[in-house]
Amino acid sequence: MGPFLDPFGSIQMSDVPSDIRQVRIPTVALGLILSVAAIVGTVTWSSARLVARIDHLEATVSSIEQTMDMNAYARSADLEDLQVTVDSLSVAMQDLGDMIDDDWSVED
Repeated sequence: MGPFLDPFGSIQMSDVPSDIRQVRIPTVALGLILSVAAIVGTVTWSSARLVARIDHLEATVSSIEQTMDMNAYARSADLEDLQVTVDSLSVAMQDLGDMIDDDWSVED
């Protein structure tokens, strides 16, 4: 096979490596490739840890929501009804106390 041309100039067959050991990568290019690989690995690891933490948080919130009894918490309408009941009981107790005082009073 004879020499061939590429868009950037002519290459002779002697310039094309025939063995993998003849392939040379410049040190700067190798350093850049390794740096990019290290950065990608670090970002991937960090994002995977963050996703795992978010998943754990979602599971915790879901568990809390499922075990929480929302009916047990007082609402303002319930508190108003309770206040009316307490007031009526207080009046009834006062009346009962007045009746007892009247019955036990000693008349001279």
